Amino acid sequence: MDISLMTQESQVSNPIYNTEADMTVLTMAESANVMRTMLASIDLEELINDYFEILSDKLPCTSLKLSFADKTLRTGKSKSRSRIMKISIYYGHPFGTPQHAQLAYSFAKVLSPVQRKLLSELHGIFAMGLRHALEYYRISQLATKDILTGLCNRTSFTENMSKLISISKRNHESFGLLVFDLDNFKSVNDRFGHQEGDQVLIAFADVLRESLRDSDHAFRFGGDEFCCILIDSNAKANEMVARRISNAIAKHPLFKEHGVSSSIGATSFVETDTIDSIFERADVALYQAKEAGKNLFKAA
Repeated sequence: MDISLMTQESQVSNPIYNTEADMTVLTMAESANVMRTMLASIDLEELINDYFEILSDKLPCTSLKLSFADKTLRTGKSKSRSRIMKISIYYGHPFGTPQHAQLAYSFAKVLSPVQRKLLSELHGIFAMGLRHALEYYRISQLATKDILTGLCNRTSFTENMSKLISISKRNHESFGLLVFDLDNFKSVNDRFGHQEGDQVLIAFADVLRESLRDSDHAFRFGGDEFCCILIDSNAKANEMVARRISNAIAKHPLFKEHGVSSSIGATSFVETDTIDSIFERADVALYQAKEAGKNLFKAA
C-alpha cells in the first residue's frame, strides 16, 4: 500500500505497521460484522458512508474521501489541521490495465500504534468490498459510455432522462434539451477517411464538455448525433449555451479546416412530456435548422 501522513505544513512517508506481527485489535466477531457490512452493497456512496460510520465510532476519523476514475466521494467533515492519511488501492481485471483509486482519511489527532493497527485491520476488510464496488462501477460505465468520445451513450441518456423527468414533475421544474447534427461531416469521412472523422467527433465532444456546466450532461447517440441535457434551464439559457457551442466550433482549427459546423435543435421540458415527446420536439427543431441552411439554431 502507498501511504502518506500529512499535516497542513508537511508531508511525510509513514507506512501502517504492526507493533506485533500476531496482534489483532478486532475480535473475530467484530471482524465478521464489519465484513458483512462491507460486502452488503456494491453502491460506492452507500459503502463509503457505512465504512465511515464504523471508522468514526472506533477512531478519531473526521472525514473520508474516495477519488477514482472521474469521480470523488466525500463523507464527514474535515477539520483544520487534520492529519491526512492517503492510501492507494488498485483494482480491475488481473490481465487488464490496473485501475487506481485513493482513500484520504482525515483524523483529529495522531493515531497511537494500537489505533494504527486497528485502522490497518479495518482498511483491509473495507478494501475487499471496495474493490468489488469499484470494478462494478467500472464495468457499468463501459455499458453506458461511448468508447470513442468518452461521452455517455443513448442508454445512459434514457436512464438520465427518466430520472430527471420524474424529479422535474415532482418539483415543478424545467430543463433544456439540445440536439446536434454535424454539418458536412460525411464529406470528412469520404475525403479523408474514418480516422480523421473520428478526430472531428472527439473534438466536438471536447467542445461540448468545455461549454457545459458541471451539472449538465452530454451524450453521443452514434454517428454525428449528439445531445445535451441542461439542468434548470429555460429557452433563453438553451439558446445561450447553443450559441456558445457554435462559436467554439467556428473558432476550432479542425472544424475550420474541414468546413464542419453544427445545426442545433432545442426545447424545454413541460410537465406533460415523456422521453419520446421532448426528444421528438427537439429533433423537429433540428430538422428545421438543417432545412433552413445548416449551422443554425432552432427552438421548439
